[in-house]
Amino acid sequence: MSSVAHRERLERRSLWTLLSAYGVSQFGNWLFRTGVVYYAYNQSHGSTATLATAIILVYLPILLGSRLLAPLADRGDTRRTLIGLDVLRAVVLVVLLAAVGGGAGFTSAATVGVMAILSLLTPLFTAAQTAYLRRSLSAERIPQALAAVSRIDWSMFILGTAAGPLVLQAANLPVLIALDIVTFGVSGLLLIRLTPAPTPTDAGTRTGSDGSRRSGLTAGSRLLLVTVFALNVGAGLINVYPNVVARDFLGSSAAWLSAINLANGVGALIGATLAGRLAKERGLRPGVLAAFVVAAALAGMAFMDHAWAAMLASSVMLLGGQVFAVAFQSRILENEPVDVAGRVSGLFTLATFAGVAVSVGLFLGVTSIGSVRGAFPALLIAAAFVVLGSALIGGAALRRYGDKVLPAEAEPPRAEEAEAAALLLRQAGRSFATGVTVTSTIVDGTPHATTINSFATVSLDPALVMVSVKRGSRLESLITEGSPLGITVLAAQQRDAAVHFAETDRPPGKEQFEGHPWEPGTYTGAPLLEGGSAWIECVVQTVVEAGDHSVVLARPVSFTASEKCGTDPLVFHGGDFTTRGEPIASAVAVQVGSQEPDHEH
Repeated sequence: MSSVAHRERLERRSLWTLLSAYGVSQFGNWLFRTGVVYYAYNQSHGSTATLATAIILVYLPILLGSRLLAPLADRGDTRRTLIGLDVLRAVVLVVLLAAVGGGAGFTSAATVGVMAILSLLTPLFTAAQTAYLRRSLSAERIPQALAAVSRIDWSMFILGTAAGPLVLQAANLPVLIALDIVTFGVSGLLLIRLTPAPTPTDAGTRTGSDGSRRSGLTAGSRLLLVTVFALNVGAGLINVYPNVVARDFLGSSAAWLSAINLANGVGALIGATLAGRLAKERGLRPGVLAAFVVAAALAGMAFMDHAWAAMLASSVMLLGGQVFAVAFQSRILENEPVDVAGRVSGLFTLATFAGVAVSVGLFLGVTSIGSVRGAFPALLIAAAFVVLGSALIGGAALRRYGDKVLPAEAEPPRAEEAEAAALLLRQAGRSFATGVTVTSTIVDGTPHATTINSFATVSLDPALVMVSVKRGSRLESLITEGSPLGITVLAAQQRDAAVHFAETDRPPGKEQFEGHPWEPGTYTGAPLLEGGSAWIECVVQTVVEAGDHSVVLARPVSFTASEKCGTDPLVFHGGDFTTRGEPIASAVAVQVGSQEPDHEH
């Protein structure tokens, strides 16, 4: 099995393990959260203030956790962070179960408090999960991975939100808490099997046009986050919609609440299924189009007296919302360095839930001055216009920054990908015929030379030539600004010299020139081999690091051509030495650069 195939198999296994653990824990989350909110709403006889307060106590801690805790996911082992969070959440629930089972008089307050603690930890868990995916998967697989996470989330939403109210009716609060404890325990056990993610090597900063280092999000990411916030200011009403419709428009039925949540979950699940493929193939564009769909669906949700129409509109809204979320989150993650993926996830969550908090606040304010039946439809229409505005902002970002990340912002290739790219480049280079030189210098009277075929003239005014030298090679270590450089353009009969000065085991200093007569250059003293077709003496002007090589720019001070008219040069092409299109000893030809690391391949 190739290394690439082996890596892909490990990625699939890790993704399956992560999604399995996430699914189990999310079922418990939705079961507990929905049950508690529904319980509080019914206990208050349908008070909108109680409903809004309960939801705020879920989302306000998420806002704090997104800003304060999510960046911690970028520090250390994400796998250990995920396991530790499952253990911590289970312990908190055990304490709550003991308090409820002991008949404490503060059961309601304790339950709401625990719900707030779990919500506070949620962004850190999400950030650690996102950081794990970003470190483990290539950038092009991120949209599909996020879509898979969303599918799991909404599948568990369907099960958890449908089961939460029913468990409360069939059993009681302690049973609900116990089930949640079990889910976190199972999730933690699954995560133990998870393969640790690679440690990112980039520094999370970029270099500006002036060469200075800068931190923070790109301008494109900031604009996309503004779009996310604006969309959720409108779409956030979905968090109160099922309860309001079920109680105030459809007769206060737990069955209707479960039915609406089921329809919403199915719509979101379909959207998540579409999202990964659309975002991978078409980038940001599907997310912008989905925002227009969300706006239209919100307007349709205003017809709440018609149960099936309301359920269809809300499910379509969530379908579009998932396509939007996957496309935008994928793009923001691709914009930013790997080692800040946790922070980026936190900011995305912050933008999302800040919009939701504003939406719920508007709901609370509007319904406090008018009846729910009268105010809520108007609020939904206003929300549709807000989402339409977010679609226009997203469209502006699309026009300015394009569908996909520019190549300059792409992450560095993995080792296997870099190796494959280098092989392709080497094969492409072999198709380009070059001359062959022996390039030399002299330091404190000691000469050194190596075979190089990456020689070119660069400029006529001023006169400049270049050679590319392997970083860390002997020649590269001897060359600095002002160093003498001697370039012998080899003639056809000097194949042996080309092979010799490419060998790694040749002796250092003057001994390496035995059998290859040379003379010091008149102007620089750098060695020039006898018998060449041309000789150039130079003074190094600058050395520029370029990947695994250094580009040496030098100023010619002397050029001499061979006195033998029509001397054929030695040519390297397709892995063979040739001249005038005829191979020279091709059976034993050596690729220039294949034997010593201090010259160009």
